[in-house]
Amino acid sequence: MKLPAGIDRISLDRAFEATDFYPPLGFYPFAEYELGNGDTFGLYWPFGREQQEPIVGELRHDEWRLAPVYSKLDVFLGVTEPLEEDEYPEPPPLDRDPDSPFACFAGAQEELRAQRVDAAVALLERAVGVLPEYTEALNALGAQYIRLGRYEKACRVAVQAIISPPCFGARPVKLLRWFAAQKDVPSALEHDPVAAIRGGLRLVFGGSKENSDYPQLLEAIERYVEQSELLKAVTLMQTYGELMSAETVAFQERYGFKAADFKMRQVELSAGLPGGPRKLMR
Repeated sequence: MKLPAGIDRISLDRAFEATDFYPPLGFYPFAEYELGNGDTFGLYWPFGREQQEPIVGELRHDEWRLAPVYSKLDVFLGVTEPLEEDEYPEPPPLDRDPDSPFACFAGAQEELRAQRVDAAVALLERAVGVLPEYTEALNALGAQYIRLGRYEKACRVAVQAIISPPCFGARPVKLLRWFAAQKDVPSALEHDPVAAIRGGLRLVFGGSKENSDYPQLLEAIERYVEQSELLKAVTLMQTYGELMSAETVAFQERYGFKAADFKMRQVELSAGLPGGPRKLMR
């Protein structure tokens, strides 16, 4: 994966390996401004962008979230270097980091409150342009595409939102319901495995002994692999791994989920990505 300019100015943990699926594959923490409670900043390479400079994410471990706050490391360094030791970096405003996915999403929310839909859509498109698996922004973008009658785009966004991981936002339940109600899908999605199972998914997890979504998502992963759509396969594996890791041990055993084996296969498949594998050389 491509290291960013300014890499020598941070203490990057190149040997970092998450014990499960959170933080997501492709995240590497650094020591600067680490709080000591599990919250830390780190470099994150969006799936499929391994040969581009990473964004800087803020790991919020109590929330199981990775906030995509800075578009590049040099922006992070420019914001933080004037700070005192006891000061904690705040997410940059849009005028300071116009490509920050987090700032773009926040700006879009403001535009929507003011009923400026086109401006909001432009910001949401910019957010997912930088971070394609930004689940929260995909949810919002899909809703606005539906509002504007851009149904083909809404279908495409729905698939991407479904395969995108929980660490970037809640499951797109409302978007799925709309998608499942569509009789036809765009021709580009006619053979898409997630589009094919849209009517059988609920995207509701936890609190039950059985959940038919898991075998359907697992089958979709295998179909993506068969179709050589490794980017979608590896992304959906991240989502599946995060969701399954939040279930009880008994539930995981019932579904034959072994985190170490599943993650090893995810890493192996990532080697087939144009910029893969999603691991730094030590």
